[in-house]
Amino acid sequence: MKFNGINHLAMATGDMNATIRFWRDLLGMRLVGALGEPGFRHEFFGISETDLFHGKKTK
Repeated sequence: MKFNGINHLAMATGDMNATIRFWRDLLGMRLVGALGEPGFRHEFFGISETDLFHGKKTK
């Protein structure tokens, strides 16, 4: 099987605000979207025009 790359990466975090500061403010990734409800959030970061990284806050 040929490895073609990574499609997406997901991480769970207990502190989404600190996670956003790290990926957006320190590493310079674009925050491109968010979904959620109380106690549950998904944040989407753009790596390129077609690739995304997303994080999920655990309860």
